[in-house]
Amino acid sequence: MIKNEVHEVNAASTSNPKNLDIVIYGHSIAAFVSALTIHNTLADQVSLSLILPADQAHSDLLYGGTTAPDAYNLHLAMDISEPELLQQTNSSFSFGTYYKNWTGEKFDWVQAFSLPFTSQYSMDFHQVLLKHEQNLQDYLVGAQSVLHEKFAHPPQNQPASPLSRAEYGYNFDYQNYALFLLNKIKQRKIKLIQSDLLDVKVANEHITSLRLDDDSSIEADLFIDCSGTDAKLMSALGVKKSVHSHINLSLLTNENDTQMKPCNIVSGHADSWQSTLYLQNSSQILQAVNVKDTSADNKISANTIASISADIGEKEQAWVGNCVAISLSAAVLEPFSNAPFRLLKLDVERLLVLIPLSNNMRLEQKEYNRRYRLDVQHGRLFNLALADTRHFLQHEHATKNQFLASDDASDTQALLDRKLAQYLHRGLMVSYDYEPFNTEDWVILHFGMQRFPRRLDSLCDNIDNSDVKQHLLQSKNAIAAMVPKMPSCSLYTQKFLNYLKRQS
Repeated sequence: MIKNEVHEVNAASTSNPKNLDIVIYGHSIAAFVSALTIHNTLADQVSLSLILPADQAHSDLLYGGTTAPDAYNLHLAMDISEPELLQQTNSSFSFGTYYKNWTGEKFDWVQAFSLPFTSQYSMDFHQVLLKHEQNLQDYLVGAQSVLHEKFAHPPQNQPASPLSRAEYGYNFDYQNYALFLLNKIKQRKIKLIQSDLLDVKVANEHITSLRLDDDSSIEADLFIDCSGTDAKLMSALGVKKSVHSHINLSLLTNENDTQMKPCNIVSGHADSWQSTLYLQNSSQILQAVNVKDTSADNKISANTIASISADIGEKEQAWVGNCVAISLSAAVLEPFSNAPFRLLKLDVERLLVLIPLSNNMRLEQKEYNRRYRLDVQHGRLFNLALADTRHFLQHEHATKNQFLASDDASDTQALLDRKLAQYLHRGLMVSYDYEPFNTEDWVILHFGMQRFPRRLDSLCDNIDNSDVKQHLLQSKNAIAAMVPKMPSCSLYTQKFLNYLKRQS
């Protein structure tokens, strides 16, 4: 094991990563995902231990039970197949989020997952649709499938099929999913220490050891804090946190609702909203209220199975000394989008790339924190855009100097204003480095929130409109003809599970 020194070492003292001793602390989805991915990727290079407190972190509610499409690849990185997930949990398929009666403007649209839009007219597809005053939802097979409550796996190697442009993620019960991951850990060669934490010993902004409830001590080269919003390791290091709001969350279950929908349905507005999640054998309703008085009581319904109060915000640093905070231990975004799960995956991927080679972790820490801050800020941008109903910005008519004056990377509102201003001015999509949500996500969001630019790309005037109209009509008709023929989400899932059972 590398000695847990806190002074700077030179290049000659660099150790082989083979000797790196890593300890993860937490009973949470983040802890299990981190343990499984590190073990599956670096099993021959590190010694890995997981300290497991008795109770699951209630803050796992803050994932909202929804994933992004790249959850499939995340599971593969943990050596978990989709059949295992579907057979061993009550998780279900999802084509995206259906925002229904959203905000005071009562917007309705499906924030569908989609592969990159294609266009044969040397301009962005959304510009073509805007030119011809078309509804984007008609051209998203995932959105139409949600509206018809249909599901089928997108076919591979069939580019002519409209369904091939769709992507899908999963809905999950946070307790059921965590138990599934924990069982996988027990099947791997990961040292599991079932114990609560009594104390964190710190010296010179480094953790020297953890004292457990049996009075034993654990030392390591690298500690990973996955204790959820409690952030017990990072709190001991005194890391400051920026708080934007405070939220009360309650989760209710309807065991009688077994009719699956390939989505979750979000309604309300940023200060008070609810998300209905459809699983294999039930539905769940996540209710959220933003409160200004953090001491206010959170009223609990008799049907509530879990509840939590939490600060929405982020730590100034996610890596301090020899401790890295993953996911909710570092940053919390509201789960009316799937931003929290996206950030979890990005945190784990970033850590794998920057696993330190010695006890001098300054360079890894610096790069990790840089990318962490960008990911969190840009994830928050998407959530802010979901709550922003403006259709006109003064920034659209700002001078160059005014734009430069607001070009502060730490000013999240200025970054959002720039995105909205450029889009509302002429439909241009502004992209920043390390955005968790891609251009298609933003285009679908703009259309859903009824944001339309005042002018379009000048190239729109140079294309053959009759040819465009015919192509658009063919694309829309192909989706309209196919979706009603697809099986219902419930029927498809049941047949898929039956098929897997026969195969096994």
